[in-house]
Amino acid sequence: MEDMSNNAQQDNQQNDQQGMEAFIGLSAVLTGFNQSIIAPQLDPVDIKSTYLSFWRENTDVNEQGLSDRILSLFSTLNSKLPALTEQQIGEHMLDDEQGQAFVLACRNLIFLWYMGAWPTVIDNGNDETQGMTDSSLLSSESYTSGLVWQVMQAHPMGDSNYRYGYWSNPPADLSDYTGNATNSES
Repeated sequence: MEDMSNNAQQDNQQNDQQGMEAFIGLSAVLTGFNQSIIAPQLDPVDIKSTYLSFWRENTDVNEQGLSDRILSLFSTLNSKLPALTEQQIGEHMLDDEQGQAFVLACRNLIFLWYMGAWPTVIDNGNDETQGMTDSSLLSSESYTSGLVWQVMQAHPMGDSNYRYGYWSNPPADLSDYTGNATNSES
């Protein structure tokens, strides 16, 4: 009996690891950031685990299993031969043919990574607010981990790893923040 329990626990850990790997890959494709930025080797904040859990929970609210379907399609596209480019995979993931809920879940994931918040599109019939996006921060860690700060080559107010006076030097290239080589570096 104990062996069956251990086997089930190992299967769950393997599924969790595969789900995390697919989530990291999907996140990198959709955000345009390198996987080494999404999931750094030294990762004391581990925001990716927070995001995966939160994204799954909120994505599956209206359509059970949607997050698994998204990650499964990503894994299929990512392992296709000949290999698809990240651009091709991203376009396929955001194609309207996937369905409105599928595409919205992918867009919500992009928003989550960039802003550290979960978006809600207002659908209340009021002409002034109809279609506007409201968002809720997950935590202070999600706020400071938002990719938007790296795109702006800035840091959140009150949270900086830079030394005093860093602003007197020109900012590093954007590719240093995204982990992706620019055309001139390729």
